[in-house]
Amino acid sequence: MNGIAETFANRFAHWKINIPEENLKARKSGYIKNSGWLIQYCFGKDKNGEYLDYYAAHRMTDDSHIRIHEDGKEESLPALSSYLLLSDDPVKAKRLKDEYEEHNREVVKMLNDKGFDKFTINMLLHAGMDKQTK
Repeated sequence: MNGIAETFANRFAHWKINIPEENLKARKSGYIKNSGWLIQYCFGKDKNGEYLDYYAAHRMTDDSHIRIHEDGKEESLPALSSYLLLSDDPVKAKRLKDEYEEHNREVVKMLNDKGFDKFTINMLLHAGMDKQTK
């Protein structure tokens, strides 16, 4: 777990944010709200060993979804897209909007499957969760 803890601490060193020691030892999922960040995290294990997945959101930057393997190596995972490409062509514009919404729906499902159920207002807007469903 040292590689995971060190890599995470390095990423958020400017804000002095770390995974709580007790959560790290117990491999307990949780979240951190600090210095404008909302960081949700969970532990897992696969054929390559243990890992930590985290989703970090801050209003001043794009969201990031990262897997840190026990050796400290990072792997980018899908995150909510914060921008929508536009087109003057109505057919292309619809396709671009549909792709944007589909991507963000898939990311929301992935986050929910991990137990990441806390959302900032920007996350809600990008995921289209501000719209009423029929």
